[in-house]
Amino acid sequence: MEPGTSLRDALSSLVHEDSYRQTLPRLTEIFSPDLFARPSGLADQDRHALTYQRLRHINDRLETGTPLLQQRELLFPLLEWVALADPSLFYAFFLHHCTTVGAILEFGAGRDDLDDVLGQLAAGDVVGALLMTELGHGNSNAAVRTEAVFDPDTREFVLTTPGPAAVKYPPSVGCPGVPRIGIVTAKLVVAGQDRGLFCFVVPLRDAAGPCPGVVIEPQDSAAVLPLDWATVSFQGVRVPYRHWLRDSASIASDGGFTDTLSTPAMRSRQASRLIRYVWEVATVGLAAVTRASAAVAVRHAHERYTNGTFAGFADPMPVIRYRNQQRTLFGALSAAYVAAMAAKSVSGPEPVGRSAGEIRTLFTLKAVIDQLAERVTAASRAASGVLGFSPQNRFLDYQGLAHAFNAAGLSTQVLHLNAAWTMALGLDYQPPADEVPAPQERDLRDPALWRALTGTRERRLHARLVAGLGAARAAGLGEFEVWNDRFELAEQTAEAHALRLLVDLVREQTDALPDDARRLARDVCALHLLGEISAHTGWYLAEGLLTADEVNALPELLNQLCQDIAPHAVDLADALDVPYDLVGAPIVRADYATAFTKATFPDPA
Repeated sequence: MEPGTSLRDALSSLVHEDSYRQTLPRLTEIFSPDLFARPSGLADQDRHALTYQRLRHINDRLETGTPLLQQRELLFPLLEWVALADPSLFYAFFLHHCTTVGAILEFGAGRDDLDDVLGQLAAGDVVGALLMTELGHGNSNAAVRTEAVFDPDTREFVLTTPGPAAVKYPPSVGCPGVPRIGIVTAKLVVAGQDRGLFCFVVPLRDAAGPCPGVVIEPQDSAAVLPLDWATVSFQGVRVPYRHWLRDSASIASDGGFTDTLSTPAMRSRQASRLIRYVWEVATVGLAAVTRASAAVAVRHAHERYTNGTFAGFADPMPVIRYRNQQRTLFGALSAAYVAAMAAKSVSGPEPVGRSAGEIRTLFTLKAVIDQLAERVTAASRAASGVLGFSPQNRFLDYQGLAHAFNAAGLSTQVLHLNAAWTMALGLDYQPPADEVPAPQERDLRDPALWRALTGTRERRLHARLVAGLGAARAAGLGEFEVWNDRFELAEQTAEAHALRLLVDLVREQTDALPDDARRLARDVCALHLLGEISAHTGWYLAEGLLTADEVNALPELLNQLCQDIAPHAVDLADALDVPYDLVGAPIVRADYATAFTKATFPDPA
């Protein structure tokens, strides 16, 4: 390593760019542990009000001249800390700063007649929300039934909910006393013709209550992510022309409609451009709670003692000595580093005009990081015993966030199927090479072998999917039937693609590390990546890509990796850059028992 560079510093470079260090003083000033302490014992309405008080607190400390969405070097660190401090706030924060502001910047680009709305959002005078999904159509944002009918006499739009199936759900806009403004997706109707799906800026409520024609019905709050969920419907709400986020479309003074996109279907697909903000935000926030869960659990395992049966009832020893705990917790560390590298890869400047392949990578990473977050938060909780179930230690909060984002921005399964669909069409996609070295020339700890194995699995599954689809079409089957019997293969293809992307990220980002740090980082990442390869050993055996000896050697290799990692485990946990004071989990400290009781005890001396 370079002089003055510690092992921890080198490993932390996998988690954050150097610019992150420059934001730390500002983050520390905003997120005082007292102000952002985990809420306890609050009724739902008070809990919801606290969420928006915290949002206003953050907004008051931001530079309002430039939308936060255009300050990505600050946005992503803020998203991390918000997710760690308060998962409910994270949800409200990204809806306000990313999807609401993002819709105006995206579809109102080049206009200055929306500056007042952007100013209100930046100052925190109103809180933004996104109203896309409807009760009767699940996550199908293409099936929106809410209508915005153009009135040529007033040059306004009349926003109407035609029936129960078109009611918007679940926007978090039920908290009284909080002025709200929504980005509402609706089918535009001009002169009786459907012109496709557009976004509209719609005031929903002021401090006194819902705006005229807006019906807001509060719904039960989810225990795993307390928010002021509601259903929202519209009864003839008048929307000014300037609040139409028209993108390239317009309506002339004589009522003539023009749009550079030639069909309503093409226009409706454009509204989905907002979803990319969800994918970026989810990847960053979920990686943060994955890192925190793994780091807290690993540190606690060094302070949690047992003298049970397998220790022969000898002197107590920390549970981290047990290999089964190491496999679980070091596996969590491994997944946390992989998730961190994925989040880092999406946190730079936004590319101009993302290609189809870049978009697929973005939503594929969102899907796989959500799976890792669900797995790591649950495993860390279970490995921490009864104290893992204590809400104070945050595992349940973080697990709830992972559960919530499984469906946000399209569900994980749908994203995998979309990825497989674009891959099967060959949209900006070339299958990896099918080149696996001979057994006598390879080492299971070698990242080049991980790449060869995962790339070959992806290539062969893709080839089978394409061949199966082609044969079904040749047999005269309709497109639904063509895909319906191949969804499982499609998911497997997308999951193989996702794993290969992660292997590429690990190889690329660890390559730049000094020798000692690179070896340790790759050993840590090997636990997760080899574990994923191990889950498909039957397939690899059947394909002749692994030998029986190699498959039999995998469990012992994973144990050996744990043994090599064990002396560095606390350093690895701390290098994940988790602000422990903000997380506030008592079990991260050696004296954690004192956090749970105020009783007095005799001096042990």
